[in-house]
Amino acid sequence: MAAGKKQAGAGAATRYECSLHGLLAGGREPQLRARLEALCGDTGAARREVHHEIACVPCVETPAGAARREDHMLRLRLELDPDDPLDYARAASTVCLLGHPEPRANRGASVRPAMYARVFSDNAAQFLSLLGYRRHSEFVRRGYWFLYRGRFKVSVSQVLRLATPGDARSAQPVDPAGSWVVHVVADALGQEQVPRVCEQLDELRPLFADHVELVAVDHAFLENKIPYH
Repeated sequence: MAAGKKQAGAGAATRYECSLHGLLAGGREPQLRARLEALCGDTGAARREVHHEIACVPCVETPAGAARREDHMLRLRLELDPDDPLDYARAASTVCLLGHPEPRANRGASVRPAMYARVFSDNAAQFLSLLGYRRHSEFVRRGYWFLYRGRFKVSVSQVLRLATPGDARSAQPVDPAGSWVVHVVADALGQEQVPRVCEQLDELRPLFADHVELVAVDHAFLENKIPYH
């Protein structure tokens, strides 16, 4: 099993995701949205989204030791129709592999390897099972996003937990106060592009400073570790 995991992404150039995160109080969301509309186009520039994200871990536990660092959690992202989020038959499925983040403290953003693969199958969960993975945890993310300067995706969303595993109808806000997560990301970058994009992300902070503080998350919180017990 471990040998198979090491081959994930073999032969493909490593691509990187650069990002900033912020936590927005529920009462400030309308002001941030107005700011994004001014920066990114007009009132029709926002794109709604609902994602059901399922974290999957290897079915076979790698023995304790250095080889465990080669294990990665895979995320199955189901992109649902915002107008009918319970219609899973039409959901677009993507498998996401987010690697170990760079520990550099001098970056203006969080940086980590990222790979995305669209699953053209009627049963993406079965596909992951065949890869040797099982469901570990899940959540739903609901909100909207803007595209800034044609490169930076600015997502504003609320995270929902599922009271009943696998049942999106049981989704409830993780934060009853109604806070929002703001995520600014540029993905699928080659290594040579990372320094400049991190600088550009750092330069974006003042544009949002009146509404939300955007930060580079400590790499320890982004580690893609398998929660073996």
